Amino acid sequence: MEGLISRVKSKKKKFFQISKSIINLDAILNQCLPDKDECIKLISFDGSFSSIEFISLVAMKETIIELTASTLRVGGKQAETLVALNDAGKLLKASFYIGSIMKEDIKQKIKKYDYYTNFLQVCGNNNWDLVVINNHSKTILMQTEYNYYVLETSSNLNENPKIEQYSFENNKELYDFYYKFFDILKTRIRILGNR
Repeated sequence: MEGLISRVKSKKKKFFQISKSIINLDAILNQCLPDKDECIKLISFDGSFSSIEFISLVAMKETIIELTASTLRVGGKQAETLVALNDAGKLLKASFYIGSIMKEDIKQKIKKYDYYTNFLQVCGNNNWDLVVINNHSKTILMQTEYNYYVLETSSNLNENPKIEQYSFENNKELYDFYYKFFDILKTRIRILGNR
């Protein structure tokens, strides 16, 4: 015998469809965003929706005046979705606090997933703030004309469907708490020159 051979089925790649997931999330929420001082707890099965769907769903129903997002990474499709919301006038201002690991992909020559270079350009083109820091938190703040939405989650702004938990509420006091933290963080980073 010159060698061995085995034929096995390849792993099935799960393709994540943001538009379909928005519809699913809207149905789960009964087509209603949280009322003032209401908190909704959710867990997704097998990555059936993610953080970007919450942003998209809020933008479908109300214009996001300001978005503040803390995440480990921002994926390519998610960046495209944010740009589309901006171009449609549904996302007016944005700040992102991403993990330094996203930037490190360049040094490690992970060319397949060099989301950082792309997202840096996206932020520059849209005049969005980008803060790179040793970050693992996932908190998304969305201020609209009358509401202050807060999403606390285990889900990053990238395409990595898994079981994720979400706490989604409309609470100005909680929004202000997180906003103040991120504002202080941004100021400290700029003072240190690590922006």
